[in-house]
Amino acid sequence: MLLSLFGLAGGMGMPMQTSINAQLGRRVGSPFLAAMINFIIGWIALLIITVIVEHTLILPFEDLFSAPRWVLLGGAFAVVFVTGNILLMPRLGSVQTVILPALGQIIMGTMIDTFGWFHSAQKDMSLLRIAGVALVFCGVLMVIFSKNAGAPKGNGRPVDHIWLWRAFGLIIGMAMTSQTAVNSHLGIVVSSRLFASVINFTVGMSLLIILNILLLRTKKPGDREGKAPLWIWTGGLFGDLFVIGNIITAQTVGTGMAVVILLTGLMIGGLLVDQFGLFRSTQRQVSPKEILGVAIMIIGAILFHMF
Repeated sequence: MLLSLFGLAGGMGMPMQTSINAQLGRRVGSPFLAAMINFIIGWIALLIITVIVEHTLILPFEDLFSAPRWVLLGGAFAVVFVTGNILLMPRLGSVQTVILPALGQIIMGTMIDTFGWFHSAQKDMSLLRIAGVALVFCGVLMVIFSKNAGAPKGNGRPVDHIWLWRAFGLIIGMAMTSQTAVNSHLGIVVSSRLFASVINFTVGMSLLIILNILLLRTKKPGDREGKAPLWIWTGGLFGDLFVIGNIITAQTVGTGMAVVILLTGLMIGGLLVDQFGLFRSTQRQVSPKEILGVAIMIIGAILFHMF
């Protein structure tokens, strides 16, 4: 059970990664360039870890090429998740950047489980799982409508089309769950979750390199004031912590409980980043209503993933 703390730490690290990457995006003038740097650093660190654990970097390409092409989509989904979080963080704050994708994960997880997409095992919708989805939804609404969420303008309108950004948060979460399902099958194909993670990072990094080349002329100049702190380059390491924490926790306590632990870490990390303004993020006072909403979401996630 002690090893499951890696999963909790990995989950807590994701909002911190998002906060770091948002700062990096401002520094380099593009969220896509920040995401690419994040992937490159995470990819290098993951290669080192894979060599230590697997003692090789020779991938089973024969098995990979015989698999359906969609097993490579995990990297594309990861690009949507990482880049989307960079865009959401300054607009919604860390808590909503965590809880809205969490709801998207539950929605997409329901569809994947019900229809068996990506070769996932099909699960019937029980009353407890439906109750879990309902609790997660109620928790999200409680956080969104707390007094500190989305301060309105003087005319009463949400800031910068905030509901469109919230809907985008759901899409990001759906992409994350799709990535998990795809990478789970990819791990079976290549007989290693670490190999699957390396392939995932390689595909995502390649897509971001191409995207940044296409957007090179439109990149805005970043904020160059002062020397960049060393931590601004560590976002990819937090991504690796999430991947490794997911692997260790799933092997220790099972996939369902691993998801609950990771989501719990995600929400705790989001609360901490907002409350204390970690990594120069905008500090937002977390209200008791938000904490209660997050607690309700965690209970809902337990019902959904464990029954």
